Amino acid sequence: MAEAMSCSSEITEEFLCPVCQEILQTPVRTQSCRHVFCRKCFMLAMKSGGAYCPLCRGPVNKSERSAPVRATDIDLEMRMLSGGCMYCGKMMKLHYMKLHYKSCRKYQEEYGLSPKNVTIQTGQNSTKCQEPKYKCPLCSEHNLNQRSLLEHCNNVHYYEEVEMVCPICATLPWGDPIQTTGNVIAHLNARHQFNYLEFMNINIDEEAQFQIAVANSYKISR
Repeated sequence: MAEAMSCSSEITEEFLCPVCQEILQTPVRTQSCRHVFCRKCFMLAMKSGGAYCPLCRGPVNKSERSAPVRATDIDLEMRMLSGGCMYCGKMMKLHYMKLHYKSCRKYQEEYGLSPKNVTIQTGQNSTKCQEPKYKCPLCSEHNLNQRSLLEHCNNVHYYEEVEMVCPICATLPWGDPIQTTGNVIAHLNARHQFNYLEFMNINIDEEAQFQIAVANSYKISR
């Protein structure tokens, strides 16, 4: 059956992004030259390299620079095929391979990255409010902070339009834990590109925050 399909290292190379040289994640295809890239890699290339294909320098039209067309056929194949991580050897669907790198110790050691979710606490900041952790509303990925939740949803679920409760809104004091939004991915990008915790203390009421803002502005003016 399709779920049991596996692939050799030679076949796996067919699903490598020409930019990052790793397994594709959220594959997109250029319209003129038909080359396939990770969506994130393609978007970064558009920002730095202009209106040209990152592989052959062919033209890329204006609309696909901001909204590249998803390579659904490649994505479907990657959901059916399994392969081994080139660093630790763990078998998994190719669709989830690049996400696996974030927790792969061998990969972290290869590129000198800090292991995922490592936190260092001292006596001085142990009482500091910890950043909330969230679960992806569309899959089992969890223990994500706001930035990593946005990154995960854009890399893995960007083209999915699903009505769900926003996990960030549900934890805010003014949020409704049962209110759904028609397109949760679009909502996350529209409402949560910035972190409330960087601008305000959500654990105190509005009047107290107003008084703090007035006091701070008075200090600055002096």
